[in-house]
Amino acid sequence: MSVPPAAVAWRLGLFGALWFILCGGELGSWPFGLPTVVLATWVDLQLAGNGQTRALRPLILMRILPFFFWKSILGALDVMARVLKPRLPIDPGLVEFPLTIPPGGGRILLANCITLLPGTISARLADDRIIVHTLDKGLPVVAKIQDLEGRIASLYGPCPAKETGRGLP
Repeated sequence: MSVPPAAVAWRLGLFGALWFILCGGELGSWPFGLPTVVLATWVDLQLAGNGQTRALRPLILMRILPFFFWKSILGALDVMARVLKPRLPIDPGLVEFPLTIPPGGGRILLANCITLLPGTISARLADDRIIVHTLDKGLPVVAKIQDLEGRIASLYGPCPAKETGRGLP
């Protein structure tokens, strides 16, 4: 499989920038960070090489990064509140979510990003569904995952979920 140099450079730049941000610009982190960035680039290229994953759309990515950061903060605050205030409802359970996003990198990204949603974590990704563990079955887990799936699908191109009204506006 021949990979265009621009695709490799773009991924190296993206993963390098993410490493730089996550490590607060600490130059001493790069002896570990450089191999990590190269490995992440290689894994991403392997996942994209199955012909089912479309190229990421960088402008859409920049538009929805604030959404991911915000959900990370809300998820952390939700868990903290449940630990500090045991009176908050906890009714754990599993929720099955049928996927509309095509197989490949988008599904893997969705499974990982579900953990950002308050009170949820991906338990299993199988066939055309994902099983999600939630701290409270009363939360609107399915609606939140539908929104997240539409946002992630928009990163890769036309969103199949949009046809059913589940994509970004």
